[in-house]
Amino acid sequence: MQDVILTEAGKKKLEQELEYLKTVKRVEIKAALKSARAQGDLSENADYSAAKDDQSMTETRIQELENQLKNAVIIESSKDEDVFDINKTAEVKFCDVDEVEKITLVSSVESDVKNMKISIESPLGKTLFKMKVGEKATVVSPDGNYDVEVEKLL
Repeated sequence: MQDVILTEAGKKKLEQELEYLKTVKRVEIKAALKSARAQGDLSENADYSAAKDDQSMTETRIQELENQLKNAVIIESSKDEDVFDINKTAEVKFCDVDEVEKITLVSSVESDVKNMKISIESPLGKTLFKMKVGEKATVVSPDGNYDVEVEKLL
């Protein structure tokens, strides 16, 4: 498994989810399984099947989180005032459509495209990561290449 780049906040978010799954979700699933078993025949018991599916997904997610945390590399943003870095927000011009978007660079765990929190592991994030204000670059994307420019850090 490759390194998982995280900020300190991203690591805490994963740790909190892991704690919730281990302490709360497992207990809920155990109760649901017990309740479903009490209904008798398990072969046609939808509640039992649903609880088993939930249990399987939860255990898979717990393993994913444990692996991510085990391979976590914590990075912090630079102190440079004119460098677009993780945990920083900037106005970025998309040159092909002449639009400016406020973008925040984050770790993959914290990414939220709807809110323009872009992972530094995405094509756009990789291109913007460590760019200086006023710099232009081409994003190489599966959907086609396009140019971006960091206009100013916020």
